[in-house]
Amino acid sequence: MPIKLAIFDVDGTLLRGDTACQTIARGLGKYERMCELEGVEGRDQVAAGRNEMAGWYLEAGKSNVETHLSNLMWAPGAREGIAELHVAGVQIALASMTWSFIVEHIANELSVARIHATELDFRSGSVTHSWIATKADFLRLTASESGIPISEVAAVGDSKGDYDMLRAARLPIYVGNGPIELNNITHLPDADIRDVSRTILTLEK
Repeated sequence: MPIKLAIFDVDGTLLRGDTACQTIARGLGKYERMCELEGVEGRDQVAAGRNEMAGWYLEAGKSNVETHLSNLMWAPGAREGIAELHVAGVQIALASMTWSFIVEHIANELSVARIHATELDFRSGSVTHSWIATKADFLRLTASESGIPISEVAAVGDSKGDYDMLRAARLPIYVGNGPIELNNITHLPDADIRDVSRTILTLEK
């Protein structure tokens, strides 16, 4: 069966080079600290890092933070590849552990309606987290609500943080340039998203 739904990760997949958070941090004068936070592991440590970042964003104000999104570095062929999938009738969704205001910006650029990400309420400062497992849950929920069986779902990611989501899809595509610890996966290191799109569209059975 052809693929009817494709779920894409954001950082390292649709974006390359600095993460979106690093791009914003550079503009806010927090780049070195952000690089340190990118390396933390464990839910408690990651949550603490996100709370610290939220403090930066609340101090700067949402509109000022969002101005730095114009400096995001897109993956080669990102807009064109996603457009090819749209034209072919493949539904697209974005699943990320980064901030929802970042993913919403990217989704708007790509005409994507559905996203999953970490939410920051700029009024209250509250944070609702996205985790590795919740990205996989989002894939299954999106497929179910769209009436699309898992046998017609692709997932695209670049890191261990995407493994659960990749395992949940019929067609898992890994664009990371390092080794991958999953079997039965299509590995397209540092791929142009147009090549990812064509891989999705040429799958038949």
